[in-house]
Amino acid sequence: MKVLGVVPPTGKYIREDRCQTPIKKLKTVALRPPIDLMYALAGFEAAGCACRLIDYPGEEQGWEALRRDVEAFAPHTLLISVTTPTLKEDLRAAALAKTVNPSILTVAKGAHFNTLDVATLERFPDLDLVLRGEYEETCMELGAGRPPAEVAGLAWRAPDGRIVRNPDRPLPTDLDRLPLPARGLANNALYCRPDTGELQTTIVTNRGCPFHCIYCLANQVSGVRNRYRSVENVLGEIKECVERFGIRNFLFRSDLFTQNKKWVIRLCQAILDARLRIAWACNSRVDTITPEAAQWMKRAGCWIVAFGVESGDQAMLDRMDKAAKVETSFEAIEVCRRAGLRSSVYLLIGLPWDSPETIEAQMAYARRLDPDILEYFYVYPFPGTPLYDACVEQGLLQPGEVPREAYDGPAMPSLHLSVEELKSWRRRALRDFYLRPSKILRTLAAARTPRQMTNYLRAGWGQLVDLAAGS
Repeated sequence: MKVLGVVPPTGKYIREDRCQTPIKKLKTVALRPPIDLMYALAGFEAAGCACRLIDYPGEEQGWEALRRDVEAFAPHTLLISVTTPTLKEDLRAAALAKTVNPSILTVAKGAHFNTLDVATLERFPDLDLVLRGEYEETCMELGAGRPPAEVAGLAWRAPDGRIVRNPDRPLPTDLDRLPLPARGLANNALYCRPDTGELQTTIVTNRGCPFHCIYCLANQVSGVRNRYRSVENVLGEIKECVERFGIRNFLFRSDLFTQNKKWVIRLCQAILDARLRIAWACNSRVDTITPEAAQWMKRAGCWIVAFGVESGDQAMLDRMDKAAKVETSFEAIEVCRRAGLRSSVYLLIGLPWDSPETIEAQMAYARRLDPDILEYFYVYPFPGTPLYDACVEQGLLQPGEVPREAYDGPAMPSLHLSVEELKSWRRRALRDFYLRPSKILRTLAAARTPRQMTNYLRAGWGQLVDLAAGS
């Protein structure tokens, strides 16, 4: 069996099931390899399939290139990486493939199908099958020729036209048993660290989050138990990246990297013992990073930690079920500073309850917190999340509506602000944070090389142009 995995030519997004972020207007976000698609293709490869992977937005190629590749490679299966905001455009790939070969099996993956799998198959007749949950074992079984009726974790179109929803597949508990992502299929040169331009890739260290933030897909995608790979297994993937692909910069992607302090320290010790000389970034909650872990992380090559802080207002955090305290964010940033780690903070704008007063308070909070990097994301109501239900209940969305704008544009108005007003407030908030002379000087002082300085200046200029243009 031949399988062609594609990122459709519908714009540059981070195509991870939990994170579906457009990067065009977000200067602090860089293009990442489609790691979930690479894991799915690794499942097909483990079953003996011949696979290819093409990231069309990353390659700056369009629909005609996709058509040519389907004709030339003649795959039995087309596997499409889908985001919720670009669903309609992404699934044009299925229709295109059917015009080349009506018998091709068109398959799609994405968090969208955890809740809207049957509805999507009903809406898009050229789509044959969708994957739910975590994909590796599902793809192994499909690649080995097992009939769809016998494979858990998918919904599919039967020969008589019926749409069948198979039972869910239990989430794997032993992540070490899964194949490593099919990094050899990717054009790794497309994915670079934003500040240095060096090759960078993503390593998924653990899956699942015990917290229940109302906007987040982590529980839906990976469950509520934080499942860690063994330190030895992660180290093996790092070594493969260094030795086979020449990659020494990493994003350790997880739903919550720092929950298990002992595991984090063991990983850092293993990296140091192996003398790998790598650089890496990770995420954390503000209440799960400790001074001891931060010091080990810095020694082992960590240079920046990202925090989903979301808000500096306790009432807003409580409405989001964030289960965090505002004062803890100041402690977390200070832990990073003392360890020599840079901090990146994400704040949300466009929550249903947002008003001029809440956003002004958010701006004042951002100045006081003063992380190294800050980004304001418009909140996105993913189907199946409590936030989506709240937006429908408040009349901000129609039942079944799936917004096209995501993260860099408001998906909906708030109860007090229109979409245009939210755009204006975000521009104002970014200018308020980044155009302080002290902030500009500190950012430039952080550059260690001429290349870093150039990249900081380019990103800063791009941010200013976008803000001036009203983006």
